[in-house]
Amino acid sequence: MDNNIPTSNVMKDTFGWEVPQELVPIPSEGKIYSPDSTLYGKKTVQIKAMTAKEEDILTSQAFLKEGTVIQNLIKSCLIDKTFEIDDLINGDRNAILVSIRITGYGGDYDVNHKCANCNTKNDITVDLSSLGIRRLKEMPIEEGKNLFSYKLPVTKKTVIFKFLTGRDEQEEEIRQKRMESLNIRQDSSVTRFLEQIIVSVDGISDKNKIHHFVKNMPALDSRKLRMYAKGQEPGIDMSWKYNCANCDHENNFTIPITHEFFWPSI
Repeated sequence: MDNNIPTSNVMKDTFGWEVPQELVPIPSEGKIYSPDSTLYGKKTVQIKAMTAKEEDILTSQAFLKEGTVIQNLIKSCLIDKTFEIDDLINGDRNAILVSIRITGYGGDYDVNHKCANCNTKNDITVDLSSLGIRRLKEMPIEEGKNLFSYKLPVTKKTVIFKFLTGRDEQEEEIRQKRMESLNIRQDSSVTRFLEQIIVSVDGISDKNKIHHFVKNMPALDSRKLRMYAKGQEPGIDMSWKYNCANCDHENNFTIPITHEFFWPSI
């Protein structure tokens, strides 16, 4: 028997304090997850607040080397252990991540942004707790499936695409490392993104044929599909507005996730 495992709630019984818990809204409302998953139809998940245990996860050299810090952090804070973290689409995962950060260090997040008008560097304090939620705008082609339809304006082809998950990101990291080991340079971020999200083109799902189509699709089709997919994806609205301290120009930018996100100067 492990003597380090408490047989009672020591924090409550001995210290009269319990780690707070809260409900986090799921932007997709679970509409894109399989009915076989406990994520199906789930509108909220319950998390516990960050503690010193989670700070250990953030500094774990093993997790940093594996690139699994975020997955393990979320897994540690989630009360519901019945689903895989990697099955979450990025927008739902980020919503949980932002809430976890707020429970640990509060809503204030200091970032630096250069004014688009006069290039003055502005120190901005973002209130993470005030960020809005982008809900699912269009229903999937079938409820319970992460599949959406879009007709390209130039080629008139019907594309079925998906929102990326943590599992997709991991597979892409493995692919990139394999390419690097072969000294193959990969700079085609636009085409790679399209290849990742496109499931089929006019019913054709062969990966090699999709690769060829993506490489040769008209630029307008490419741009419109990317804009549509990103505009439809549910998640946290990471945009922020401020007026420049020097010229009063109103700037609208996407909040960057820097080291200050999990290690704020407090």
